[in-house]
Amino acid sequence: MPAGRPRKPTHLKKLAGTLQPSRTNPLEPVPAVALGQPPEWLSATAKEYWDEIGGILLQMNLVSYGDTAAMTLLCDVLAQWVSVRVTIAKKGRVYELLSDGGKVFRARPEVAMEADLWRRASRMLVEFGLTPASRSKVSALGDKEEKDPLSALFDEAK
Repeated sequence: MPAGRPRKPTHLKKLAGTLQPSRTNPLEPVPAVALGQPPEWLSATAKEYWDEIGGILLQMNLVSYGDTAAMTLLCDVLAQWVSVRVTIAKKGRVYELLSDGGKVFRARPEVAMEADLWRRASRMLVEFGLTPASRSKVSALGDKEEKDPLSALFDEAK
């Protein structure tokens, strides 16, 4: 297992203003912004997440065909989390067990599953910059080019 933080993609470093040429790979592939189709086996709920999250990532210019596996994982985990939440809402968070000492209440297995799925989903959301904290580290200009203030002065003088 590698030590330390995972590497931040170059395009996120550039957007955040922390890009240092000495720490970049000049041959790093730069994929085109695009969103592929979800795998056929994804559940209907997961496909809804695919459309919703994919649309957001396309607007942010943060998704490519190379992200299909990660998007599949994220959408599948979110759909599973919703399914487990529905089960917990119907059956409750605990169940009653009769033992020699009387009634004992235990947490349903779905409660542990819910926590695990949420942990996995949270990590994936951060990877895509889809949480307020992870998004706050990126300053995207979008299609707007930042104009040099000195150039603006010279343009006004003409």
